[in-house]
Amino acid sequence: MYGESNKYDSLESILHDQCSKPRALPLQFLKEITDNFSYERVLGEGGTGMVYKGVLQSGEMIAVKRLEPSMVCAQSLFENEIHHLMMLNHQNIVQFMGYCYETKKLYENYEGKMIFAESSEMLLCLGYLPKGSLDGYLSDGSSELDWHTRYKIIQGICNGLHYLHEKIDKSILHLDLKPGNVLLDHNLAPKISDFGLSRLLDHHQTISSPNRVGTFGYMAPEYVHEGTITPKSDIFSLGVIIMELIMGNRNYPSVTGTSSEGFTDLELKKWSKTLEKAQGYTKLEVDCQQIKRCIQIGLICVNPDWTKRPTTTKIIEMLEGLEISDCSKSSEATSSADQVRSIKSNAFVEDVLFFTLSCSFRK
Repeated sequence: MYGESNKYDSLESILHDQCSKPRALPLQFLKEITDNFSYERVLGEGGTGMVYKGVLQSGEMIAVKRLEPSMVCAQSLFENEIHHLMMLNHQNIVQFMGYCYETKKLYENYEGKMIFAESSEMLLCLGYLPKGSLDGYLSDGSSELDWHTRYKIIQGICNGLHYLHEKIDKSILHLDLKPGNVLLDHNLAPKISDFGLSRLLDHHQTISSPNRVGTFGYMAPEYVHEGTITPKSDIFSLGVIIMELIMGNRNYPSVTGTSSEGFTDLELKKWSKTLEKAQGYTKLEVDCQQIKRCIQIGLICVNPDWTKRPTTTKIIEMLEGLEISDCSKSSEATSSADQVRSIKSNAFVEDVLFFTLSCSFRK
C-alpha cells in the first residue's frame, strides 16, 4: 500500500509539473481522484461521454473526460484528440495533462453463452475550468456578461483559433467549434476544447469529405451541403459564436430586407442603451466602436460564400482596428444571419447529427 501511495504521489507531481509532457496514467489512479467516477463528481456530459472532476491530494482539481467505449468510433475519436492535443500549447486552448487507455477481458454471458469480451477504458486528463462552458452563459445567464467580458471572450476564441490555423506547422481544423466546446477559467478567459473531430490540414488545402460530422447551426453550409472542408469552415462557426455573444441569445431575429449597415445600427442602439444604464459609465464611444467591429466580423464570418470569409489573421487585425471590414460589399452577410437562424431553429437535430454520423468518422 505504501508503494502504491508513493507511485500516486509521483503521478500527482507530474500533473503539477507544467513542463512535463502528458503521459499515460493508470485507471486506478483516475478512479481514486474521481471517487470511482461518482455522479457527484460529474462536470458535464457530451456526445462522447462524461467529464468528471478529479481532486488531487494537494487539493488541485483536474477534469477527467471518460469516453463511452460502446460509442461507434470511440477509439478513433480518442486517438485523434490525443494526437492533436499533444501538439498544442496556448493560453486559449485547454491544457492536456495525460491520458489512460486500458483494456481487459471480462467473462460474460452473451446470448446464453459465457464468453470472454474485451472492455476498454479511454480517458483524457485536462485542465479544470471552474466556470464551465460558454454554452451555459448563452442559455440562461447571458445578462451576467457585460460587454468587456464578452469582448474578452471573443478575443480569446479568435486568438486560440488563430493559433490552430496559422501558428503551427500544419493547420488544425477544429470542426466542432461551438459554445459547448469553449470552456471558461475563473477569470472567464476562454479555452477551446474537444478535439475529437479535428483534422490536420496543410495550409491552403481543401478536403472533400463524404461524411458530415459536427453540430447543426455551427457547421459551415458548404460542409453540410457539399462536404467541403477548409479553414473557413471554422471561421463560419466562429462567426456564429460571435453573433450569439453580441446578441445575447440563440434566437436570431429576422433581418430579411435589412442592410448590413441597418442591422449593425440596430444592434448598436440596443447596446448603447444597455451601456448608458451602467452606473458611472464613461467609455460609450470606445465600446461602441468595439461592438461595431465585432458585429461586422461576425457577419462576414458567416458569409455563405466561404471564399469571402476572412482568415484568422484578418480577424485579429480587424479586432485591433488595424483592418477595416467593409460589410457594404457583402449583401449576403445579413442574409447569412437569416440562414444561420433558420438552421439553428431546429435545435433538436444538433446532437442527432453527431450520433448518426460519428460512425463514419475517419482521421
